[in-house]
This record gives sequence, C-alpha cells and structure tokens, in this order.
Amino acid sequence: MVNRTASAHKGIPTTENPRERPQVNTRTTGKGSGHPPKKLSPLDEWKAGREKAIGNPDWYIYDNTIRKLVSEINRHLSTSKNIEKYKPLDWKLIKAMIWTETGAAVTAWKTRPIQIGNTGDEGIKEVVIPARPRKYNIIIPKTWNTYLINKTDLIRSNPEYNIRAGIALLMIKMSETEKDKIVYDNENEDTYEVVEGDR
Repeated sequence: MVNRTASAHKGIPTTENPRERPQVNTRTTGKGSGHPPKKLSPLDEWKAGREKAIGNPDWYIYDNTIRKLVSEINRHLSTSKNIEKYKPLDWKLIKAMIWTETGAAVTAWKTRPIQIGNTGDEGIKEVVIPARPRKYNIIIPKTWNTYLINKTDLIRSNPEYNIRAGIALLMIKMSETEKDKIVYDNENEDTYEVVEGDR
C-alpha cells in the first residue's frame, strides 16, 4: 500500500510558503496604510513641533535679544553689593522658556513670546507696579524701569518688552524665600487628627 500526502500548496516549496509567514506592512498608519493617521497626544504634538524647529530661522529670531537682556541682568546682579554669590543666569534657560510657552508656529510668538501679560495673568502686576519697591530695585536694573513700570500695553504687544518682563518676574520669584511665598491652594483650613493605628 502506498501512502500519498497531498501538498497543501502544490508547486510551492515548503521553505517559501507565504501563508506560514506573517504579512508585515511597514505602513501601519497614514497614507497608503488603509488606516487613518495616528492621532498624537498634545505632548507628542508639542515635541514634534520642537523637533521641526531645529534649523528653522523663525525659531531663532529672539536669540540676540535674549542674550542682551540676560547679559544686562547678570551684570546688574553680579555687581550688586546686596547679593552674595550670584550664579549667572544662562540665556538658554530663557530661550527654553520661550520655546515652551509659545513657539514660532503660534501667533503670540510675535507679541508675547514668554506669555507674561496674558488675560488673567497676575504676574505682570509684580513687574509693572512693584508691590515691594526696595526688593524690586535691588533685583531689577534701573535702566529697565522705562521698559517695565506702567508699561502693560507694551509688554503685551512688543516681544522685547515681553521677554524683559518675563526675565524680571523670574528673577523676582527666584529671590523669594519660602516664607515670602504665598500659596493659594485652598481657602478652607483643614484640620487632621492622627489617631492610634494611623501611619
């Protein structure tokens, strides 16, 4: 008696059987894949935008302004007799703040790149109407007063004024000790009682 086995796929060598190998489509989403483009999370969209910024001249237009302003604040604070061991501000930190707050693809990039002065922003008040003039005068160079004091409209519409105000606010906030800081967390005072057995 002769046993015959029929080849499942006559004429195709077993080593080349395409049905046993998984089909791989390198295009899993987007054009040509048959699937809609994958929706990015807001964070991934933001990251993708920053990756496209590298080498795009629109993203570098404020570099000289930032360098100039940071140099002015560093010179002022490093020569102040009221401040000990001042560590100079790195201009790239301000650039990173601007790239984070807006970016060249956003309309506000041309007016409020650092976003101080947006509707509801309380920080602008600390710069245009200093609540603590003595402290303000120690931290902020006197030459900046003509660009900051009572200049709300210009801070909201002129990018150099906006960047200067953002740097001023940053330096004011950085100078505060923990006891100076006001935290608006919860207007209700909560009392907690620890009883035996709590950890």
